[in-house]
Amino acid sequence: MLFFIKKTISIFLMPLSLVLILLFIGLFFLFINKYKKAKTFLSFGFIFLFLISYEPFANSLIKPLETKYKSYTGIDSNIKYVLVLGNAHTTNPNVSLVSQLSNTALKRLSEGIRVYRQLDNAKLIVSGYAGNDKLTAHAVISKNAAISLGVEAKNILTQEKAKDTIEEANYVKQTVGKEKFILVTSASHMPRAMKIFKSKGLNPIAAPTEFSFKKNINYLTFPSVSNIGKTTLAFHEYIGTFWFEIVRLYRLYLN
Repeated sequence: MLFFIKKTISIFLMPLSLVLILLFIGLFFLFINKYKKAKTFLSFGFIFLFLISYEPFANSLIKPLETKYKSYTGIDSNIKYVLVLGNAHTTNPNVSLVSQLSNTALKRLSEGIRVYRQLDNAKLIVSGYAGNDKLTAHAVISKNAAISLGVEAKNILTQEKAKDTIEEANYVKQTVGKEKFILVTSASHMPRAMKIFKSKGLNPIAAPTEFSFKKNINYLTFPSVSNIGKTTLAFHEYIGTFWFEIVRLYRLYLN
């Protein structure tokens, strides 16, 4: 139930959704001849659309998230588990297994395999439920893709029912207990993931991937769709962190 509520609320709080809401309200007032209100909402809508697609603005939102943890290079070969958090996929037997993964999922899996190959006798854990695909659990697609990339099937563990990061933390706790493990996810998602996993008493080591933050910003750049994507990622993480804290405080209150 909480998962459904979180997903529903987040849809309406995403940047593009907020832009459309402002523009629709503006059009509504325009059609009923409330021109002053129409101008206000339409202006705010277009200004906000410009901001979320403007590189300096998008970069300023994503920077605090992606610079908190550095890429994992000093690898401890004695660690026994690498957990790759799930993302998205589309089951399609007509394309290769890696092509069925989303770009984010493929980057996470590639980073997980890179780290895994530098460990001694480790297990690669892939996670994720079917989601919108309905046909195959994301963890299964990730496992098969990893096998196609040379990872032995016996060294891959799957978490096929985990729907979000909190559930991924709950499932992996059953496997790793108090042991240290390497956590692989997108750089923007890593701060929230680390907070969640540590709150469960786990001991993750951050191995972020898929960095989108740019050090050199062009302030004269034109708005672009890619920057809307970057802004959306940042919104998703800030909203997710806020939701996690609200739920945590609520549960503390109940106890």
